Amino acid sequence: MPAEGPEVVRPRPRIEGLADLIFGLALSVGSLALVSHLPVNSAQLTSDILTFGFTFLILISVWFDYTRILSVMPVEDRRTNSLNSLLLFCVSLEPFLFIVVNSQPDRSGFFQTVSTVYAIDLGVMMGVLAAFSLSLAYDRSIRLHPSVRDGFRGEAGTRAFIAAFFFLSALPVFAEPALFVFNEPLRIWMWIVPMVLAVGARRLHPHFPDQAARRPPSDPPPGRGPGADGHAAR
Repeated sequence: MPAEGPEVVRPRPRIEGLADLIFGLALSVGSLALVSHLPVNSAQLTSDILTFGFTFLILISVWFDYTRILSVMPVEDRRTNSLNSLLLFCVSLEPFLFIVVNSQPDRSGFFQTVSTVYAIDLGVMMGVLAAFSLSLAYDRSIRLHPSVRDGFRGEAGTRAFIAAFFFLSALPVFAEPALFVFNEPLRIWMWIVPMVLAVGARRLHPHFPDQAARRPPSDPPPGRGPGADGHAAR
């Protein structure tokens, strides 16, 4: 028999561990911000819980989608690594920008600037997730069940729409005093709509990539392969 050559080992960046660390730190920053300004009445307590719940919902939904995508997507190529770096940068920036937005008592001037940057940051995060989902939907080199691939295709469209909605909210007109709703700029209320859409998209496209879903349709089910009925192939 010919001697087999040494196996070629390609280094894989440990992006999963880094991502978990960054997402965990981002969530911790929001908690520390609450501790640094303790509420003194029930109204402030309710406001703090609601504001923290908003940023928590954004980060945790992005984290769930991101980890699910990484479980089936290779991370060796340069394009994927660049998108990973961009997403993790935006995730790291999100709690800082949200704290700055929430600390502006005057809803004009600098608030308009920082809220615009925050809306763009959210749009970039959703846009990267859309790009990942689109890649999984059309990359035939990745073995996915057709229903899982269809789910990623549907989520790619939803995430792209959500990203466009966040970018739309960054337009200066949505922070003008003439468009205030309950003493808050319309831009802030617009940020809630995409999160509702994200929850709805998760229910419409439940494509959690477990081992059964990742098995290609041509593979025989477990226990039904050749010889499974007790008769060996001749």
